[in-house]
Amino acid sequence: MTYQLTEKDFCNYLTFLKQITAISDKISMDYFYKQTDMNISVKNDGSFVTEADKQIEDHLRNSIFDKFPDHSILGEEQGETISSNNDYRWIIDPIDGTHGFMRGLPIWATLIALEHRGEIIVSMISAPALNSKWWAGIGHGSYKSLNGEDFRINTSNINSLKDSQMLYTGIKECAEKWSGFDKILDSVWRERGVGDFWGHCLIAEGASEVMLDPIVNIWDVASLYLLVREANGIMSDEKGDLKYNSGHAISSNKHIHQEVINLINS
Repeated sequence: MTYQLTEKDFCNYLTFLKQITAISDKISMDYFYKQTDMNISVKNDGSFVTEADKQIEDHLRNSIFDKFPDHSILGEEQGETISSNNDYRWIIDPIDGTHGFMRGLPIWATLIALEHRGEIIVSMISAPALNSKWWAGIGHGSYKSLNGEDFRINTSNINSLKDSQMLYTGIKECAEKWSGFDKILDSVWRERGVGDFWGHCLIAEGASEVMLDPIVNIWDVASLYLLVREANGIMSDEKGDLKYNSGHAISSNKHIHQEVINLINS
């Protein structure tokens, strides 16, 4: 950790993030309730995008630009806007879990991270269909708000794979990505296919010990990287390097991370 985030700055960023996600939550929930009137289209990469994704990213970009006009912004739907000050970059995913969102599954969220010279310093994950928010500040810990009650979160203390619960995004994708995936399945106490942002959040709050995400973009995990780290966990690539831009992500409670890395590459 090199960036020193003051308590005052953390509180100011958090207030701002709560304000803008209150509006994005309303936009997303209005569309989520509609279901049959989402105006869905297919992007060049074959993934889907809804009108809600576009409206939320517009709202987030405009809000960030008004508050921090010299900050850069990278978003899933509109790409990167580089400002005069490249030190700060906001990384946003208007709706992580769009495919579930458009089918009526409640496991989706708006993800926001602020990066300073390649280091995430503040992040927010807002999942209104789950009545939950998670946030973190570098050096200040990780937190969750459930039904309006705020509390600090930490990873679990389980230190053996045989006692661990593992989560993953896509069993077929994991099996194709990692030759040792079946070995991990056979080694853990329990496994469930809880994917996307929520799996990493559950690691951060101590509900599970391992989360495997075989295919991600930087906006899918930038905010989650800080949340897991500040909750005393680890997010890394398959080699064990601590990063969030490798195209995949492995999160754990730290105690069993090296064992997971060894198995997944076996």
